[in-house]
Amino acid sequence: METVQRSDPHLAGQSDSYGAPHCTARGGACGALFHPTGYSLWRVVGELGDGATLTWDAGHGDEAIFVETGALDTDGTEVHEGSTLVVEAGVPWRIRSVGSSRIVHFGTVATTSPTDGLLGPAAEDGRGVHVVSAADATSIHFKGDATSVYFCDGTCPTCRVTLFLYDGSIFSDGYTGASHFHSEDEIIHMLEGELHVGSLSIGPGAAVAVPRALRYRLRTPGPYRYLDYRADVSTAVVAPGSEPVLETTANLRSFGG
Repeated sequence: METVQRSDPHLAGQSDSYGAPHCTARGGACGALFHPTGYSLWRVVGELGDGATLTWDAGHGDEAIFVETGALDTDGTEVHEGSTLVVEAGVPWRIRSVGSSRIVHFGTVATTSPTDGLLGPAAEDGRGVHVVSAADATSIHFKGDATSVYFCDGTCPTCRVTLFLYDGSIFSDGYTGASHFHSEDEIIHMLEGELHVGSLSIGPGAAVAVPRALRYRLRTPGPYRYLDYRADVSTAVVAPGSEPVLETTANLRSFGG
């Protein structure tokens, strides 16, 4: 895939299946899968009824679930609205919806964790499932810019997931970001507001897939919030010819965040 592709903003309830490639849904779960042909990543917007379950065997890569509304139970721990659950590669697991919930579920076509990224492979020993609440996430704010709330930045010892919430609520009059590109494929899922990427418009519930090394620019007519998922830690290049910037929270903070 050499261009940006957008999902349709279909409601999950319009589907009679869940759609995620590597888990099994039971008990009142439906979803809307976004997976451009040949792309390394996918996203599901899922709606789970009370008691609905998602179950994984060992055949999956690192996956991340953001709880938009409601709550999930994972081995007796409740994951509430605004929090993220990461199921690391190769870990058999089961989660259950506590009441009705709406989730945004990200994953890769690969059934193993990345091994050739900038930080090398994640450790295999000790893999499991971890929860990151909004309170435990790392927030980075650059002067005059939005706030990035990092649930994962690719530096976890046992996984390489990058997932953050980009909060542009301060831009009441709109915003145009700098042209840039990343070293990893990404999926951007809109939670609130509207974004423009080239000629594409992305509203709430829709997503856009941006391939690695493709230069692009984000524009918005007003406030917005989105999720950004990558399978591994990446670099960003803003000005043409400039040095790539490693996008870990520690490194971004060193640049003034």
